[in-house]
Amino acid sequence: MTAFTYPFVALGGAALALLALLAGLWAQARPGLGVRVVRQRPALQGLGMALILAGVGLGIAEPRWGLPEVPRLTVHVVVDASRSMLVPDCNGRSRWRESELILERLWSKPNPGIRYSLDLLTGDTIPLMPPGEDLALLQDALKAVQPGEIGSQGTSLGRGLPQIAATVEPKSPAVLLLLSDGEETWESPADARERALQFLKDAKLPLFAVATGSTLAQPVPMPRPAPGEAASQEPALSAANPDFLRTLAEGSGGKLLAPSDDLTALFQKLAQGELPLPHARSLQPSHPEWGAWVALAGLVLWLLSAGRPMRTWRPALGILLALGLSGSLQAQVPLPQSVKAFLAQTALDNGNLEAAQRWRPSGDQPSHVLLAAQIDLKARNFEGVLKTLTPLTGQGVPRPVPAWRAPALLLAARSQVALDHPDEAIAILVRLLKEQPGQADAVHNLQTLLKDRQPPPPNPKKPPPPPPPRPSQGARQDELEGIQQRLPQKPPPKGVKDL
Repeated sequence: MTAFTYPFVALGGAALALLALLAGLWAQARPGLGVRVVRQRPALQGLGMALILAGVGLGIAEPRWGLPEVPRLTVHVVVDASRSMLVPDCNGRSRWRESELILERLWSKPNPGIRYSLDLLTGDTIPLMPPGEDLALLQDALKAVQPGEIGSQGTSLGRGLPQIAATVEPKSPAVLLLLSDGEETWESPADARERALQFLKDAKLPLFAVATGSTLAQPVPMPRPAPGEAASQEPALSAANPDFLRTLAEGSGGKLLAPSDDLTALFQKLAQGELPLPHARSLQPSHPEWGAWVALAGLVLWLLSAGRPMRTWRPALGILLALGLSGSLQAQVPLPQSVKAFLAQTALDNGNLEAAQRWRPSGDQPSHVLLAAQIDLKARNFEGVLKTLTPLTGQGVPRPVPAWRAPALLLAARSQVALDHPDEAIAILVRLLKEQPGQADAVHNLQTLLKDRQPPPPNPKKPPPPPPPRPSQGARQDELEGIQQRLPQKPPPKGVKDL
């Protein structure tokens, strides 16, 4: 389904286009004498004007469709760490253990293109891990937490969620994942809901919540207070409140999820644009150029149906169009990125580096990025190559691996070698072989780098050290004779002597 960045502009353009079309039909039904003399066709002129107005509205509204070239999403995981999460009402497991199992399933396999952060929520918010892709480190950090032993007592969703939402980078693709029993203990649920929803809506940050626990009140395991220490102020009984979480999630544009739902598939669809995000945080590409093409078609139709007087102006309009496409007006009328890419590729194939740099594309399409990186590499701007390839060489990669991934990583590795950073180049090539095992160019380049890193052979002009001196044979013989003399002598045989 096609969406618009500014849908009201599209509706306004459609309304004006309808009025122009109706006016043209009305004029066609009641043609005047002048209209008949110059052979104007008001119906077609009205259709042309309608297309012009609709194209202008369409271009400004920015229609959005298609999948993002580079999936990227940050999931800010928020886990309730209050003492009520120790209640064992999840099929014999505690609410905290149920939350751990949900996150273990989520983090048990790689999630390309998705980063995770981890925060704890009690009466305070406790940042635990910044956004990253080290899933094993996230699991280890969660295992070190003991509910009820960190932060203030109780749970404050109304204050904690706005604090976490304020740390999220504006306009970046991001969502909140909350695992909690939904119990608010610091203020009334209505006040907490109003404050949290206002911040989430202002930040355009969807909340996906997972409710753990039973709605029946259960006793909270409480430690015995130490001598002289005040008793805990947390309630002795705790009941999960999934309705509160559902209101927060649906009001912010998210959803209340069941503990058995597949969170990995959900976040992959959000990262790849298969499920919508708020337009302020969406990576789904916009296509305003289609509005320009519609408006141009309407202008051509209007000119063709304007009658005889317009025929005398057509040569002048053709000359103006030719001047507009000439180089004298290029600074005022920028060419589309696809045209610049074609001109740059042609100049690069002909060995004209100066022209290739002049027509160097700056679009977001992977083919344009690769062409711009090749031009920078030819110009020996290796730092520029790495900067240009940043959108294509990140840790996240869609599945199946796109065709542009290998050339981008190979160009980045080549630039690192040129900058005398062999370790970074080896890391890039190893990542490429993990993503695409057996990639011939990566294998050859990696073998070359590893061979070059071996120590040089010794100088053949320098003779090897002489072997240790061997004892002379004479000395050896003397030693053997001395040993034989020290041995006991064998007595002569005794027998009958011959007479």
